[in-house]
Amino acid sequence: MMEYADARTVARMFAALGEPTRLQVASLLLAGPLNVGELAKLVDIPMVNMSHHLGVMRQAGLLEDEKQGRRVVYRFREGVLTPGDGDGVLGTLVFGPFRVVVVARPTAPKAKRKPGG
Repeated sequence: MMEYADARTVARMFAALGEPTRLQVASLLLAGPLNVGELAKLVDIPMVNMSHHLGVMRQAGLLEDEKQGRRVVYRFREGVLTPGDGDGVLGTLVFGPFRVVVVARPTAPKAKRKPGG
């Protein structure tokens, strides 16, 4: 059985991803580290809002940041993300005893055109 303190930590991690903007950020960071400005531009929100979301994710233990000159670069904290195998699996997020496997969305086959249509 999971101890209460461990359950709180894991619940905070899941809660941090339970918001649409932060879920978008997580999906972008699966590909590798990005700075605040890049993330804000990709998600199309002001940098101050992006900084807030990144702070929530960092406080939950999902992300770590590194200052590179005037930029702050964010990445998944070591041990939280295991990179995918390249066979449709983008990565595995580790939240305590839980594993969340992130797979690429399958591409829908294109509809075949009927002759003369």
